[in-house]
Amino acid sequence: MALMGIESSHDFDEFENRHEEKLFEWKQGILQKYMVPSLLRSKQKTVGQLIAAEEALSITDANEPFQIKEPILSGSGKIDLLESYESELSSLKLQLMNSNSFKQLENVLSAIIDLQEKYMLRFTQLFHEYSEALPEEVNSREIIDTGKLLLALKQNQIDNKMGWAIEREISRIKKLR
Repeated sequence: MALMGIESSHDFDEFENRHEEKLFEWKQGILQKYMVPSLLRSKQKTVGQLIAAEEALSITDANEPFQIKEPILSGSGKIDLLESYESELSSLKLQLMNSNSFKQLENVLSAIIDLQEKYMLRFTQLFHEYSEALPEEVNSREIIDTGKLLLALKQNQIDNKMGWAIEREISRIKKLR
């Protein structure tokens, strides 16, 4: 009850309402702040405790089906990589928002970590011709706008500003790995 922020009460409706609020807070936090695998992994421990709380309070149906497919990134080229990344990330964000329990949220969280790790590996492989930005100029949470990069690649217009963004992304990825 303490993990869910529930006052001592025997009102099941209060349990459910507080659970929904807590789950929504987590979904928002993940979408707004956490797309770095190491940060997501650090959150998984707390999510595990919240799953145990759900089960102890009998808030959700543990057997409720919720399938998450393994994210697959195209590796044939830069544009294909970014298109598949954008598509997979959008799908996972939708699944995250549709999750009804912390168990489901944990499954989506694992898939997001997997996607981010695959993305980081493929990005550094495909954009190897770019050098790295200086490490002190890179914040590990500042992810490149893949939509803008995709558009620039499709229009064959990688200017100095976008080149700099690619270099920062490579440095960010190397810093995280």
